[in-house]
Amino acid sequence: MRRGTALFLFILASLVLAGCDSLPGLQVLLGRDPQAAGAVNQTVAALDLVMADKTGATDPTLFAAADRIEAASGDVDIIEIRKDDENRLFNVALLFRPPESDGSQQGQIAQLDSLRRAIELTWQGTMLDSEGSDLLRVRLMQPASITTLDNGQSFVGIVTADTEIERGAAAAYLAGTRSLSTFFDLIAQGTLSYERPQQTEFYTGQPNHPLFMLTTGG
Repeated sequence: MRRGTALFLFILASLVLAGCDSLPGLQVLLGRDPQAAGAVNQTVAALDLVMADKTGATDPTLFAAADRIEAASGDVDIIEIRKDDENRLFNVALLFRPPESDGSQQGQIAQLDSLRRAIELTWQGTMLDSEGSDLLRVRLMQPASITTLDNGQSFVGIVTADTEIERGAAAAYLAGTRSLSTFFDLIAQGTLSYERPQQTEFYTGQPNHPLFMLTTGG
């Protein structure tokens, strides 16, 4: 058995046995973190919320790239997409909602595969627009519903994971075999950084794609 295959089977078995606890961020991404939900109820009352307008707020080519990624994935809603020329970064922030699962091993694997596909499609969909960038950063968020006095039922984004990979490494991966095994190899080898916030963190960026509730401070 190849080393990569053995490593993948070990990681996957650990994920299934631990209810996806072994990979940082996945429990939250799959909607299994009651502490995060509780933190929303306790914290959101202290935040000032405003509506962000996407109209004409971003480069048309980036706007089109975001639309293509959303259409291809079906599980993501891109909030922010922008190129940081000064720091040679390409940043994407998105809401990720995996398909429903019945809790079976097959269902959990399907959700993990949805996560893999969402990140891969983001790399692929922005590869041309990110030319000149050294790093690709994808911020994953979970939508949380809240009730506000001024706007009624609204949404905030809970940051569930920050990922980062060198653009060249992402290009090499996309040119090869794409699977859960090879994707988790990127994480295990440190090629893909996948980090979960140590405490509940709300999205406070500058959305430039869809209409979204964002925090202005607090």
